[in-house]
Amino acid sequence: MTRAEAKHAASTNAREHPDRQTHRWIPKEEQDGSWTVAKVRMPPGMRLDPLKTTTEAKPEPPQPDDPRPANIRNAPGAWG
Repeated sequence: MTRAEAKHAASTNAREHPDRQTHRWIPKEEQDGSWTVAKVRMPPGMRLDPLKTTTEAKPEPPQPDDPRPANIRNAPGAWG
């Protein structure tokens, strides 16, 4: 089996195999250079479905204007 065939077999098993909820399949290279598919049991309670992004950006609260006078706000520093 070639690497491409092993990747294809692993993805087919991930979609269609009856144990797909508890196992994952990965391509594995043997010592002789051939490829096979390894079946790996997932730990109990581990999420197998992909996570989805559900975050939403919150608008920043309005910032009050700087109450300092302009010549102090725009000064480069104490010794500027």
